[in-house]
Amino acid sequence: MVKLILKIFTLTFIISSCSGLLGDQNTTLIKYSSNSDKTKKAVLLQNDGNATVDLSLQVSILDYNYNLSGKDIGNTFTVDRNQTAAVLDSTSIKFNWLSIDTLQIDYDKNLRIFIQEKKVKGVTIIYIER
Repeated sequence: MVKLILKIFTLTFIISSCSGLLGDQNTTLIKYSSNSDKTKKAVLLQNDGNATVDLSLQVSILDYNYNLSGKDIGNTFTVDRNQTAAVLDSTSIKFNWLSIDTLQIDYDKNLRIFIQEKKVKGVTIIYIER
């Protein structure tokens, strides 16, 4: 009986510890730009990470009227600073609408890329390293 209680306690401790590490992460809007007909917008978010995940920058393509919640994550382009190879700030990623359905993302080549989608919500994304 004591062994069973000890196993249950250990399992409960492990699950609660892991859920704390993987809990809600906060995102901050850094900048945004809408296409010319104001149907889509590109947003650059900074995710603060947590004990096991580094800071990251994330780009999302969203419908123009969508309101960010502060818990949103990137759906288009996600990078981190590649340990210390790059700096994460508002100049690390730049974006420019080439047309109503084409977005150009220009980024620091030293960033480590996790997500790099070519098409999101009907928008084609073109990437340029610098």
